[in-house]
Amino acid sequence: MTPKTPIEVTAQPLATAGQPQLLVISCPHCGATHRHLTAGERHAPCGAKYTVVAPREEQP
Repeated sequence: MTPKTPIEVTAQPLATAGQPQLLVISCPHCGATHRHLTAGERHAPCGAKYTVVAPREEQP
């Protein structure tokens, strides 16, 4: 049996006083907002497993 590939979610950048974070606006599992420090495969507080994709920087 092959492992299930996590869902990809695009995060929004969040500027904080400490360090930049990534904000998943609507979790595909529970619909809540979750914060993550880095992109990649993550586990949300609700137990969801997904791949956080950082937004592309817009070119001028």
